[in-house]
Amino acid sequence: MSDIAETVLSLLQKPSDAAAWAAVLAPDATHEILGGTIEGRDAVAARLGNDLFAQLDWERLDKPGKIVFAGRARPGGTGRSLALTIEGKDGLVTRFCQQMLTPPPSSGGTPMVMSDALRERIDTALAEKHAMYMAYVDKEGRPHLSMRGSILTLGPDSLGLWARAGGGMPEAVADNPNVALFYRDEVARAMYQITGRARIAEDEATRRRIYDAMPVVEQRHDFAEIGTAIVVDLDLVTGWAGFSATGQIDPVRLVRGA
Repeated sequence: MSDIAETVLSLLQKPSDAAAWAAVLAPDATHEILGGTIEGRDAVAARLGNDLFAQLDWERLDKPGKIVFAGRARPGGTGRSLALTIEGKDGLVTRFCQQMLTPPPSSGGTPMVMSDALRERIDTALAEKHAMYMAYVDKEGRPHLSMRGSILTLGPDSLGLWARAGGGMPEAVADNPNVALFYRDEVARAMYQITGRARIAEDEATRRRIYDAMPVVEQRHDFAEIGTAIVVDLDLVTGWAGFSATGQIDPVRLVRGA
């Protein structure tokens, strides 16, 4: 397999067309990614013979029992870092497995202005069966995570939610306003992580707005309206609207003060 590994590495390190890839593939070769599998030499060669791999800097990783290559995105480039694992037989590659590599933490970003599409995702999260989770810390420093069905957008940089009477969230955020929220759409493969500072809404107009806008099923948990309206001023929103073969779709990094 060492000869195959060297050949594959050389193909990765320079623009290589489908014909070049076909020469190293077995007739029944497969190419596997998270979203599915491509089968057959011609189909796999066509997939590998694009410019995606040429945008990365490739090296072979030393992994016992596996042949693995890592392709790192170049500074300022458009490619997403990848890892490829290969298997072979009789001098030909029989299987490619491709995965995305987690990018390093980003710096910078664009101003904290959520798009209409992102706001709609959040506002319809419960109805679309993607209820969001919210994390906060109580006075004893213990973390809490809860599913929240009442979360809605109040503007391009803030969220609102309703906390039912008797829960510990209002007291917790009054002591420590730092919170985190998470949205995940498994079908679209969309994911957003959100951090911000929570505060209790004391004015009746904001309380009324949050209560009236939340789903009816959430209102029915508090007919008496004795819960607490909470506003979250957003500091950071990161995520994407889905995945394609080349990586994230519409990635965002919104930063307050950017």
